[in-house]
Order: sequence, then structure tokens, then C-alpha cells
Amino acid sequence: MTSRTTTPVGIYWKPGIWDLARSAYIADLDTDPKSPDAFVGWLARALELHARRSPQQRADLAAAAEQHPAQVSSKKGFNKKHDLPASTIGAVEDAVVADRQELGRVIARSVFAQESVIAAADQARRRLGRELPPPPLKLSNRPPRRRPALQD
Repeated sequence: MTSRTTTPVGIYWKPGIWDLARSAYIADLDTDPKSPDAFVGWLARALELHARRSPQQRADLAAAAEQHPAQVSSKKGFNKKHDLPASTIGAVEDAVVADRQELGRVIARSVFAQESVIAAADQARRRLGRELPPPPLKLSNRPPRRRPALQD
């Protein structure tokens, strides 16, 4: 993302979804060779993949996401700034407008982000083949990836 223009974007995180995002990111480091090295890159990719879905696909995923355990928390949510590519923000805004125009579904960017994380985490869990690992207490800037097996 160093060659792309970034824009600081505040996202409201429910604690369970923040934990889910970090867990899925860590799992993808070991199971998805195309996964970005930094969390913000993983988040941008999740947003872009979700934006490419049709409004109906997003609505269907949103309905399923309402029942996701990560939505429930006794802890208070929080805002966090992420420097995302301007093209990612444009794709998200286009998708939010398309949802409103085609389905009458009005959501904020933070809701879109949370729904995209739930969908991306489900894909990460399937790639991993088991439940996601617990979230790290703190994300390092570029955690090590699993190294491919050495060939004899």
C-alpha cells in the first residue's frame, strides 16, 4: 500500500468483531499465500471483496451476520482509525450507495466494515479447517508468516 494514496478512516468496532478480525488476519497469514502482511492490508482486502459482491449477496450475508456470536459483547465498542487506500474507500461508498438504491438498505461504513470482516473471517476459518486462533493481545506491524515447507 505504500504506492497508493491512503485516507484515514474511522471505523466503529464492536469488541467481538475486532477480535474476530485480528484472529482471521493471523489465520490468513498461515493459510492464504496472497494475504497481505499487515492488518490494514487484510482489512482493505476484506472491504474490497465485500464491495465486489452484489447488493443482494451483501444483504444475505448481513442477515446471517446479525446472528454471529461476535456481534454480542458486554464491552463497549470503540472507534479506531485505519489508513485505507482511497480506492478501497471509493469501492465501499459505491457499494453502500448501490445497496441503498437497489434494496433500500441504509448502512454506515462501520457496519459495512463489520459485515465484511464477518464474511472474511468465515472464509479464513474454512481455509484453516478449524476454529480461528484466539486474537493476539497486540498486533505487531508485520508478524512472521508460516514458511513453506522446504523441498528436499
